[in-house]
Amino acid sequence: MTVCGNGQRLAWSCQTNGKKNAYGPAPDGEEYFAMALLFAAKRWGNGDGIFNYEEEAKKILHDMIHKGENGEEGRAMFDNNNKLNNNKLIRFICEVDFSDPSYHLPHFYELFAERAYEEDREFFKEAAKASREYLKLACNADTGLSAEYAHFDGRPFNDDDRWGRHDWYYSDAYRTIMNICLDYSWNKSDEWEKHIAEVFADFFVNKVGFENWNHIFTVEGEQLEENALHPTAIIATNAMTALASYNTDSMQCLKKFFDTPLREGNRRYYDNCLYFFCFLALSGNYRIY
Repeated sequence: MTVCGNGQRLAWSCQTNGKKNAYGPAPDGEEYFAMALLFAAKRWGNGDGIFNYEEEAKKILHDMIHKGENGEEGRAMFDNNNKLNNNKLIRFICEVDFSDPSYHLPHFYELFAERAYEEDREFFKEAAKASREYLKLACNADTGLSAEYAHFDGRPFNDDDRWGRHDWYYSDAYRTIMNICLDYSWNKSDEWEKHIAEVFADFFVNKVGFENWNHIFTVEGEQLEENALHPTAIIATNAMTALASYNTDSMQCLKKFFDTPLREGNRRYYDNCLYFFCFLALSGNYRIY
């Protein structure tokens, strides 16, 4: 587990009174915590103790890649043992050896490579390259869809006995295209990202149609009978293709998003968090500090 400078562990789920529902971290959370702290340091400067945002971020990043070394308790959030893509691939959780395509944030890793502890910078530089190559494996070439969880070779992960079905385009997977397009917007380091954004928008606009966006899909594009749990999140993240491509399909996705209100009801949390994030990015206000 990651340990903050004040000794408190970062747990992925807590009750409203602060009591932990689980004691393990969610690696995607740590990535965003670290990036938010680094941006805060640039915007407002550093204070003392836990208000030294930059130092807190560096500690998190260091633990993410070094936890469990030299006999220390715990395990790193990044895999460094498989022989694919020069290693450096993020795990779904520390205890397992598979990934979640939506956790791959090469645009963050590029900044971590500039701002982490000196000894950790080369790791994140290589992680950015590895994640871009991994996303090419995880995203279907004909639809642009990725599975919610995937093996380190990009194959959709499915283990009904322990994890249930996670080989579909479902929930977490909506964030994958969002991250790809944000990476292209910030870095423009790989034209494949623009291409897959166009494939993705074409799939939803011309092959699925707006009226069927609220379904679960296989990565090959088969529409399943079940309705998606987070239809507003689908609309929001589909619009992110406009950050990578300005073609007609992406513009239709963008208009659909701007015509869609925030979700109400007991599942609004995930939908509206992605809504806010995508609105921030698409309005030009989620930028590098």
